[in-house]
Amino acid sequence: MLALPFELFGFSQYIENEPAMMAFVASFGVLLAAFMVGLFMRLPLVKPIFATISGGLALGLFPGFGLSMILVFSGISGIHILLSWLIVILTSISFVAFNYRRLANWMTDFTATTPEKAPKSKQSPKRRRK
Repeated sequence: MLALPFELFGFSQYIENEPAMMAFVASFGVLLAAFMVGLFMRLPLVKPIFATISGGLALGLFPGFGLSMILVFSGISGIHILLSWLIVILTSISFVAFNYRRLANWMTDFTATTPEKAPKSKQSPKRRRK
């Protein structure tokens, strides 16, 4: 068993006894955390920081959930699942931090709703019968 020098108010013992809880945290906890961090993105001074954290959480959602499910069904202890999930999340946040400008430009282009960028319909308008 992995020994930690502190108890974390029983959190580490709970994770060790219930490894399936990490799969729950990896799926719904990340969504809740991304939503909470996303609320602070309206503040102009700290928008890049919170956008980086929120984007990293969103990017690490599916790989972190998949990894935690594989490890839960393999019988790995909860502490190891937590540490490997934290590595996935921190890697995703660092990826978004190092590529923030490119990702922001790509998202701006992707979400643009100007008429020039809207796809044009190739069908001719249908005539109404009299």
